[in-house]
Amino acid sequence: MAERQWNCIFRKHIGDVVLHLALGASIVLYGCGAGQSGTSAVSNSTSGAGSSGSTSGVPLLTLSGTQLTFPDTSVGTTSTGQNITLSNTGTAAATVQSINVTGRFRSDTSLCLGTLAANAKCTMAVLFTPDQSGTLTGSISFATSTGSLTVGASGKGIAQTLTISTVATSLREGESTQLTAQLDGASTTQPVTWRTDSGSVTTDGVYTAGSNITASTTAHITASLAATASITATLALPIGRALPILTSSTPTQIDAGTTTTLTITGTHLSNLSQLTINGLSQTFTKVSDTQISVQAAMQAWDSGSMAIKGSMSGSDGGSTGTLQLSVKALPVSYDAAVRFLQQAAYGATPAAVQQVQQMGMSSWIDQQLKNPAYDYASAAGASYGQYYRNTQSLQYALRQRVSSALSHVYVVGGSTGCGPIDCGPFWEALLENDAFGNARTLLKDVALNPLMGAYLDNANNAAYPGIVPNQNFAREFMQLMTIGTVQLNQDGTSVLDANGQLVPTYTQSNIADMANALSGWKYALAGDLGSQAQVPMVMAEGWHNQGAKNILPGVTLPAGQKGEIDLDAVVDTLFNHPNYGPFLSRRLIQHLVTSNPSPAYVARVAAVFADDGNGVRGNLGAVVKAVLLDKEARKGDDAAQADPATGHFMEPALYLANVMNAVQGVFTDDQVRNVDVAMGQPLYSPPSVFSYYSPDHMLANGTYAPEAQLLTSANSVTKLGLIYSIFTNKQPGFQVNWKTSPFSNATSTDDFLTRVNHLLYHGQMPDSVRTTLTNYIAANAGSSINSMLPDLIFMAVSSAAYQTIQ
Repeated sequence: MAERQWNCIFRKHIGDVVLHLALGASIVLYGCGAGQSGTSAVSNSTSGAGSSGSTSGVPLLTLSGTQLTFPDTSVGTTSTGQNITLSNTGTAAATVQSINVTGRFRSDTSLCLGTLAANAKCTMAVLFTPDQSGTLTGSISFATSTGSLTVGASGKGIAQTLTISTVATSLREGESTQLTAQLDGASTTQPVTWRTDSGSVTTDGVYTAGSNITASTTAHITASLAATASITATLALPIGRALPILTSSTPTQIDAGTTTTLTITGTHLSNLSQLTINGLSQTFTKVSDTQISVQAAMQAWDSGSMAIKGSMSGSDGGSTGTLQLSVKALPVSYDAAVRFLQQAAYGATPAAVQQVQQMGMSSWIDQQLKNPAYDYASAAGASYGQYYRNTQSLQYALRQRVSSALSHVYVVGGSTGCGPIDCGPFWEALLENDAFGNARTLLKDVALNPLMGAYLDNANNAAYPGIVPNQNFAREFMQLMTIGTVQLNQDGTSVLDANGQLVPTYTQSNIADMANALSGWKYALAGDLGSQAQVPMVMAEGWHNQGAKNILPGVTLPAGQKGEIDLDAVVDTLFNHPNYGPFLSRRLIQHLVTSNPSPAYVARVAAVFADDGNGVRGNLGAVVKAVLLDKEARKGDDAAQADPATGHFMEPALYLANVMNAVQGVFTDDQVRNVDVAMGQPLYSPPSVFSYYSPDHMLANGTYAPEAQLLTSANSVTKLGLIYSIFTNKQPGFQVNWKTSPFSNATSTDDFLTRVNHLLYHGQMPDSVRTTLTNYIAANAGSSINSMLPDLIFMAVSSAAYQTIQ
């Protein structure tokens, strides 16, 4: 059978022949039927070989390929086109009757429909338009007058990624944020449809959280492409309750140390969980969503402003802004009052501080000057421990503190006639009674007191003809009690002669004549000294030297004067001596304020000694007030102006009293004697006429530090051991109830440290002490601060900073 005839028979029986060959192959169809001749063959477009047979007057259709493979294309988008070329390489025209495109492909088929002339071709682009992800297939089939030609097509649809972004990671009720839809990482230009299950969202993507949220929630915000609803994105946005906001308070100012009802307004206050004032938690009442009330208890040391801050608990919790209210300052700040009481009393207690704050320092001193002295003649007063018990009394605070200072100038110790335990309170009574009176009265009372007479041998000190009286009292009355050994300027500095030498105030012959002037005094009563310790000595004229006496250079008492007249002349001479004012002023300043007063400070106080403003010389109350209120004394009330080179060390007895006041411990009996002796300063028992230490003792650097003579290593170790024994209630004669101490029930470490800072250190606690206390509390986190108080306060009062009054 002829080849052409076989082809026609094959087509008749099986229809169009479709051959799928490798890419690059072409299908060649020869025409069949009347008037046509030709053969079917496959030609390879790459090699160009393989065609055979007669082509005269016969169309020959070929496609440029048999398979289109498209690159990965995002779902919903259209790929770039791939061309299909239909060529008629025959000698006669052919007809393209229809083109069928299947699958997710498309093309403008009209480009190749109709007649295709011999040696002509047509080209059309095929596009891939995936609507789902994964590999998609299809075909492009040409029905022609010569048969059917088909090209396969395939491509992979890649799902488009739609995301939602916003600058807010979370919102609170009522807050808004702008949302942005991004398609495959870039802001989409395609329209987006927004929706949410909580709150609201506008068509342009502005989301607003709902209001009145009672608990934290999550809003789910969805965006979908308007054209392809299946392409969506969802954003989960945490939504929390609105933070409360504090806006104002009534009143706007409160007093330090008081409790005031505050009405605070704001927004979302129903969400408030905690309220703090200066960091301390407060109980408050919710009135409405816009108002609360709170009892603001201000500490006495609060000043300047108070910080009110709220917070909301829970996973969506947070803090409000801080509302600042001003605190009305009292006449004296808490820290200044504490420092003042360390100078004018025996340390601070909350009650004493409050008294000074409310009255002011000047008025407080005035009241102290009016308070009567304690009655040491009573049975209770004769008790050795009464002195220490009185250090805890607001009534006797300043008088006893000044008496203590005077006792270092007018020194009396034990004698064979009356020991210090028995007769010490009587000397205390003399000094306290005269502490705020006139210095002349003090001098005469000292000279006539039988305790002084016994101690310095002026009692029964006869001056018979040819008998020289004892000179002890005469010497010390001048040297240690009134004028000193060299002449002084009014600022306490020494007078120098033309050769730069010190100018003595008296000579040895003056001392002898002074002893004669003071001779003839004897005990007023018979019996032991204790029974008449408060009864002034009386003059025995037969024992008094009747001759003339040159008691000081340029001062001679005439012969023949009675003993009482000579005594008054001696007292007047010493009282009016220009040295006495600066001499005593410096001693009082050293004991009450600072060991190293400036000459100007001494001069200002000496001027008050010379004239109290009313023409009175020697007004000790005015002098004490001048000492305590001087600008040099008060400079350290402001921490910014504090000078660490000023102040003075606490002597052991003063330290003991300060510590017991600080913890509000109790002296239960006279066993305090066992403690002050062990610390190196037994009360009423100075070791010499210079008292327990010299006012002119210096440190190696040349600064005066009188009390340092007692601060030996041995005394310091003993002192601290005794204090710890007292704090742990193991020392007989002492009792500390920590439950009622000012440091108990601290709400936090910061609260405790604040109390220590203000009560013990007048706001100037060193960082080293703060660190030590903080670390100790942290290291014992399993214990309450209350249980640690003996250790903590011991560490606080053991520091050198606490033991220095500055």
